[in-house]
Amino acid sequence: MKRSVLFLILVFLLLPCMTVFAADKFRIAVSLPPANNAWQAKMLDTVLAEIAKDKDKFDIIVKNAVDDADQLNMLQTFKEGDYDMICVLPGNGTLMTPICSEIYKSGIKIMIIDRAIEGDDYTVFYGGDNAQCGRNAAKYIGDRLKGKGQIAILRSYVGIPIDLQRYNGFMEVLKKDYPGVRVLVEADGEFNQEAGRKAMSNILPAYPKIDAIFSHDDESAVGALTEIRSANRKDIQFITGMGGSKAAFALMAKKDPLYGASMSYLPTMGGRAVALAKKILQGAKFEKDIIEPTIVVTSANVAKYMDEAY
Repeated sequence: MKRSVLFLILVFLLLPCMTVFAADKFRIAVSLPPANNAWQAKMLDTVLAEIAKDKDKFDIIVKNAVDDADQLNMLQTFKEGDYDMICVLPGNGTLMTPICSEIYKSGIKIMIIDRAIEGDDYTVFYGGDNAQCGRNAAKYIGDRLKGKGQIAILRSYVGIPIDLQRYNGFMEVLKKDYPGVRVLVEADGEFNQEAGRKAMSNILPAYPKIDAIFSHDDESAVGALTEIRSANRKDIQFITGMGGSKAAFALMAKKDPLYGASMSYLPTMGGRAVALAKKILQGAKFEKDIIEPTIVVTSANVAKYMDEAY
């Protein structure tokens, strides 16, 4: 009898501790840039879908920043918030490098998503192969122009890591394999239609003969194409983009002769990145740099990827 009573007393005393242990969850914070373009909005949807799973094991918060300053403040707050892992898609990889390095050196696991930071102060990078996107674009354009022509380039926030990766990959192949393709002008199309349209409105009057346009982003490419048609330019044979937007895919689906191809990795990677973060916290082995392969989407295969477009 005494043993039974003693056992019950011990269970009673230990029950609160057992309950806390059972209810203990991994805490993850996800920091995203402004959802001000369709790619980011689609990525957010896939992140939220993954967060909705495994709620008994993970407590996950996700926030979109208003701008770079807001994201810096957000990451500082997350750093002090007792999280097991912080996942960040930097609006500007260069500006976010110092705070990401601080987080990493503090002992908190940090995952960089999509846009690289400078250096290697991170636990894991999960992204698409931006350099290969650029190489694929150069091959596509060089082949279609049969190695000779004049092109314009619309970049994406000139100088940030993702821009440099796409640009350098493109120029590497262009100089090596297609020296007869000449870059007339470069401008910043950012990641949206309005910036692409505005950049093209400045380029077209200054250059009466352009054979093709290489854009770092599908949305800026769609904006540029609107301006090309508005100006009734017949010299431009085609434009290429990147990223996998529904607007670009729709043009290719109806075989629009001016939208050549999209060098893509798709925003559904957001959900896959969060799923990986969960596995890492549960002890799964992983590579420091995980790169999703790129695809070249054209009118011939666009139907296969429509559901993953943004």
